[in-house]
Amino acid sequence: MEKVDLLKNYGVDVNSSLEFWGDTSSYFDALKEFRDSLDDKIKDLEYYKDNEDFNNYGILAHSTKSEAKYLGFMKDAEVFLQHEMAGKESNKVFINNDFKTLKETGKRIKDLLDSCFSDTDSNGSDSKKIIIADDSNIMLNFIEKNITGDYEIIRANNGLEAINKIEENKIYAILLDLNMPNMNGFQVLDYMKEKELFDKIPVIIITGDDTEETIKKAFTYPIIDVLNKPFKEENIKRILGVIENFYEKC
Repeated sequence: MEKVDLLKNYGVDVNSSLEFWGDTSSYFDALKEFRDSLDDKIKDLEYYKDNEDFNNYGILAHSTKSEAKYLGFMKDAEVFLQHEMAGKESNKVFINNDFKTLKETGKRIKDLLDSCFSDTDSNGSDSKKIIIADDSNIMLNFIEKNITGDYEIIRANNGLEAINKIEENKIYAILLDLNMPNMNGFQVLDYMKEKELFDKIPVIIITGDDTEETIKKAFTYPIIDVLNKPFKEENIKRILGVIENFYEKC
């Protein structure tokens, strides 16, 4: 409980986060994942800023904001939200002037989580290889923790990584986010269509964009399902059943 009190004293909405994660073990694992990825996120944001790549800047600020909210860092999430909007608007002046605030926000979160944890754990599994492609390490961790059984999880943080993993491995299934930097999910779907892989590999879309236009566009490809964020453990179990049904019909 000491860790919980430390987080609450900082202003973290732990209670709401536990409603999402379900138990403290999953929640703290997600906190560790977020802590370990923060430095790289800030470095990538700075790279996009310096190169005036505002599209990828906005995408990464969005995913960081979402992760912060999932973990209860509501006030800090507002900082990343402002930079997400600035990226979408290509607001170079705001991004440059306020980037110090964003870096300080990331450092405060990391310092707090460093006070809570020391080492990280890693898990592994075997056999049927499932690619999870999402630019959010928090989401990757959440899905991986809730996929049980005879599966091996392969992570990808963008569409290009996902394609490389497809080419390097015999893939059992793909859980694919649509909004990713460098190469998005629709570009991965185009690749799979070109290579005629949909009959061999079931694809489930995982997305926070549930607009009618996006969902309709996703279903123009022969995907087998769409999982809207945020979702829970039972949704992942259902998806595993859908994947198994795909192979039973083959």
